[in-house]
Amino acid sequence: MKGYLTLWAEGPSDEGSRTLTTAVTVIGEWNHASKSEFAKVQLTVQPAKEFDMVDAVEQRSELEAPDVGWPDPVIFGLLDILMNTDLGPLKNVRVTLERVWYHESDSTRNAFRNSGRDAGRKIIDALDRRV
Repeated sequence: MKGYLTLWAEGPSDEGSRTLTTAVTVIGEWNHASKSEFAKVQLTVQPAKEFDMVDAVEQRSELEAPDVGWPDPVIFGLLDILMNTDLGPLKNVRVTLERVWYHESDSTRNAFRNSGRDAGRKIIDALDRRV
């Protein structure tokens, strides 16, 4: 069996990686009424030598109440998209989590992960429009 966690820790090489040249700010959203799930996050990615994350969200302590594992689901969702783009991974970025909108009962791990995925898609779309 492959050592998937080891492979993930090593990550892909920088060869073939996409490069971010300017900061991009997006709002990732997940509002799934039929499942009663909601989460929304504003974040900025900017060029960096390696992946880095800054949690500048004011409600950090409040986000512990819904027990969603903040900020992990957002980052995992974001990385899921950024590391698996058709034109190569976008991995050397600094992510700053700036603002979050949530509901105490409807904001689940899944909702936050999907808001991170939506943010990732919007970042890639912004990069593709610049090319």
